[in-house]
Amino acid sequence: MKIVVLSTFDITPVRDGGQTRYVSVYKNIAKEHDVTLIAYDFKQTDHIRRYKLADRFDVIVFPAAPGDQHHVWHIMEKTRRLAHDVLCIREYHFSDEFVRDARQIIGAADVVISSHPYLALLGFGFAKRNAIKIYEAHNVEFDIKEQHFRGGLGAAQLDSFVDTVYHGERMACREANFVTAVSAHDADRMAQLYDVPRSNITVAPNGVDCSQYPIWDKASRDELRSKLQIGDKTLAVFLGSGYGPNVESYSKARLLLAEAGFDGAVALIGSIAQADRTGWPDVPFDELWFDYVEDDLKIALLSSADIALQLLFSGGGTNLKLFDYMAAGCLIVANDFGARGVSADGWHVTAQNASELQTLLRERVWETERGEAIRAKARAIAKEQFDWSIIAEKITSLFCPSMDFAASDIAAADAAAPAIADDSEQAPNREALSA
Repeated sequence: MKIVVLSTFDITPVRDGGQTRYVSVYKNIAKEHDVTLIAYDFKQTDHIRRYKLADRFDVIVFPAAPGDQHHVWHIMEKTRRLAHDVLCIREYHFSDEFVRDARQIIGAADVVISSHPYLALLGFGFAKRNAIKIYEAHNVEFDIKEQHFRGGLGAAQLDSFVDTVYHGERMACREANFVTAVSAHDADRMAQLYDVPRSNITVAPNGVDCSQYPIWDKASRDELRSKLQIGDKTLAVFLGSGYGPNVESYSKARLLLAEAGFDGAVALIGSIAQADRTGWPDVPFDELWFDYVEDDLKIALLSSADIALQLLFSGGGTNLKLFDYMAAGCLIVANDFGARGVSADGWHVTAQNASELQTLLRERVWETERGEAIRAKARAIAKEQFDWSIIAEKITSLFCPSMDFAASDIAAADAAAPAIADDSEQAPNREALSA
């Protein structure tokens, strides 16, 4: 089958969790199907970028039209917030090349997947009558954008952007034949928020390539620790981009570690290293800032760590780093919010506050049989439930339960779907929905 995936940003080089999901899921799907990902990216300024990620996986990245580029930077100056994806819903004019080529490619597709809701109106509009339409949610975007725009300048304009996201995501949920969410919590939230049947929403979680994580022996771990010059110190690890909730997570976690008396080292991997750390107090432990690293070094650091910090306080969806920790066999230290998205028990150590963190540090749980059992349980769950190949199969099953999913079935689904909400319908009270 011919599958088209729509994105508002380029997906390589891979620097964050969203890009990881795109590459990992659709490389697996492209083993059996022809996948073309189309992106409209304001950062791509001078030419169309075309490349292959696999024999049957093509990526085409269109630069934003000059007027659209001017508009997004103007909005950023006025509000101090990036709104590129939201502007794709109804404020951009798009380039002639993008509209022409997107219409042709989407019109020939058997399956059209809007990954995020921002190009769903365009993509579903260009889809042929019998195409299968899927909205692939990475988060509940309405909730994420409320957090993102909070505190920016120009409150009235930012409120209108949040309303635009509400209507755009509502349309994507209602017009799609199938919707996917990364967690049951997100699926429940979207069903309630947009008044769509919960049965229409399939959980296709974030994941990890478990085959990349062999079990490291003690000699290999000791060798890496020697290179890091940390000796016998306890090594904690934190993996994350410079995304706001990640920065908040670590800024609070480091204070909890300091209060708990942690005197080891923390290896920080990812673009969180570029975050503004002005005003962060000194802490009584070492911080090793690695920024973005190649996979081999990332895997070595995770596989050598004593504990992985999964102390989270905001954000949506689920965290891809959690599944990397699980596959690597790290002892995961998580609070309740950080542990969301995995329904099983016994795969992490709970620490809700500095006192509980101090207890597990004092007991050195990672060196005990209990710690070994917890790590083994987490690794087994990752292999059984969260490997990217399994997640790709779940998405594929939506459009390939059999090859007899006929045009008449899609037409019937279209006829039964609620009409697209027009802009006169008001978004619900956001304070009430967030309560």
